[in-house]
Amino acid sequence: MSNDEIIPRPIHLQEFVPMVGQVLLADCNPRPAELLLVSATPLKQHATMIERLPFTLIFRSKAEVQLIEATYRLRCGEWGPELVHLIPVAKPMGTDTPGHYYQAVFN
Repeated sequence: MSNDEIIPRPIHLQEFVPMVGQVLLADCNPRPAELLLVSATPLKQHATMIERLPFTLIFRSKAEVQLIEATYRLRCGEWGPELVHLIPVAKPMGTDTPGHYYQAVFN
């Protein structure tokens, strides 16, 4: 399945909250990359009439897996595939767990 075959839809924070601590798969070559969903956090709401609350997701990959900023097809169990744009970010403060961190922002 190509990215063109996935129909974009509004994605909501409530979909991700139950998946915190679970591994999602990002379609990559030569094999999918495992990304642990570290957090799913609401952002401040700046508009009064919006379709959904803005939120941010933080993912972590193993140290030997490093993704570039791009849009990836993510899936987890029965959820997905959905297109999610990931941006590499610095390790969150107070975190000692090795690996690479990524953020997705939905606003």
